[in-house]
Amino acid sequence: MKMNKIWLCFLFVLIVLAVCILPIGGRPMLTPDETRYAEIPREMLLSGNYISPRLNGVRYFEKPAFSYWAFAISFKIFGMNRFALRLPCMTAMLATAWIVYLLMGRFYRDPRIRLLGAMVFATMPFVYALSTIAITDMFLTLFVTGASAACFLAAQDDTGRGRRVLLLLLCGVCCGFAFLSKGFLAIAVPAVTLLPYLIWDRKWKKIFTLPWIPLAAMLLTVAPWCFAIHRQEPDFWHYFFFEEHINRFFGQEKAQHARSFFYFFPFLAAALAIWLLMIPNLWRAWRDQVKSSPLLKFCVCGVVLPFLLFSCSSGKLPTYILPCLPPAAILIAAGAEKFFVEERRDRAFHLTLLVLAVLLPLTLLFVTINLLTGFPAVLFMKEDWPQLLLIAAVSAMCMTVLFLSWKAADRYAKLFLLLIALLPPLFASNFVFPVRMKEWQAPNLFLAEVALELPKENTVLVTHRRPFQDVCWAFQTTDVRMFIKQNEISYGMSYPEEQYRFIPDFPALQELCRRQKAINGHVAVITPLSRLDDFEDAMPEPERIWKSYPGMRTGYAVLLY
Repeated sequence: MKMNKIWLCFLFVLIVLAVCILPIGGRPMLTPDETRYAEIPREMLLSGNYISPRLNGVRYFEKPAFSYWAFAISFKIFGMNRFALRLPCMTAMLATAWIVYLLMGRFYRDPRIRLLGAMVFATMPFVYALSTIAITDMFLTLFVTGASAACFLAAQDDTGRGRRVLLLLLCGVCCGFAFLSKGFLAIAVPAVTLLPYLIWDRKWKKIFTLPWIPLAAMLLTVAPWCFAIHRQEPDFWHYFFFEEHINRFFGQEKAQHARSFFYFFPFLAAALAIWLLMIPNLWRAWRDQVKSSPLLKFCVCGVVLPFLLFSCSSGKLPTYILPCLPPAAILIAAGAEKFFVEERRDRAFHLTLLVLAVLLPLTLLFVTINLLTGFPAVLFMKEDWPQLLLIAAVSAMCMTVLFLSWKAADRYAKLFLLLIALLPPLFASNFVFPVRMKEWQAPNLFLAEVALELPKENTVLVTHRRPFQDVCWAFQTTDVRMFIKQNEISYGMSYPEEQYRFIPDFPALQELCRRQKAINGHVAVITPLSRLDDFEDAMPEPERIWKSYPGMRTGYAVLLY
């Protein structure tokens, strides 16, 4: 028995390495998010300033520093590449899945249901996809999940005094790192989860005793950086609090990424993905269990109330709902164990298998038709035939595992085989990236090639708002001039010493070209191909022009003057 457990652990580690770790460098770096979160830690390593984040050499106050530290450490260990960039986010996702496993272990003795909960979370396509992209939301999800889980366990009546203190200290430290990842959501998300839970579970008196140790631990965790950034950049807190929190939450139409209240509902449905058809059955299972289960009460609060909090915010992005998904995974695992394992009801489960079995060949058919005809719009091209072969192989593997799931007699085996059927598509998602998307979503590939040919001495780089992060990364520079618009670095460029970086119009660009020519220098302008006609009308003939994908209008061009 002990040897079997060792082999199972070895197999599990092998699967994690093969599906979650090793392939994450397969896809090109995406703009603007990934190149932004690659460039800021690169500039940290270059300058040695780990307190004040900089982007293109100017102050960038949208986020605290922890995420950039994580990326910088990974760069230091593995080099400046896309594998190193994505590894911290994937590690955060796997650590969150581990927290799900540990939290369920407090209430479920059977390791299979605990593993089921962790796998439900990790194999949600929405979660896996975001864990392979360098963003800050995965760090926030890890730390608010850890903070909420630690405080929840501390609130249980059978938790000893010493253990309770340790859990509350852990809660505070996690809140601190959550704050250093993304700001005041570190307090808001655990608070809107735990306060209603304590009232619902008749532990409301603990509302007055539990918060103090976490609050002290949080303040001690964040204080060194908070004081350091205030000393170095006194304006940080005004911008970070009012622009990044108050205006984003209450700004309505003026908020950044302003969306309606119902914006997140389809994204939550997409995140639940394969479990959607089973929700009515799972709901009946939860209804029977939740009254007697503190864990499920906590998870209901952890899904519903943060989701409503995010929905009330004026500014919204799909990634914001990530913290709702670890408790959702626990609810799914608990409902599946009750409905499909104990009560042995298979109709909704088999219906899900059938839907997946139909969608796989339909996806393959769509990709084939699109590649051959371009219908309904060009996505895949003839150069993408390896991706078509990969999709075909993945579809065949999935169909085989789904068939095994249908035939399996063991109830847990049926559930685990369904999740295992998702692993090939998750693995392949790192490599199925059409050329058509590369030209617009991954311009750093093209720019890195141009950087090898561009004159190195006395060349000033000028770029449109998009793709300035990629220009900084590909050309390894922190001095790119912004043309016409400044957008996300407008605050940093408002400082007097940064005014020279802004080129407001074509006359100013022409003047820059004349000054550079007078000293035998050059100006290299990076522009979307869709704006190339503007340069042909307003600027002289360039010495040389590079185009990312000739014949297309969604790529980029570099014009050398």
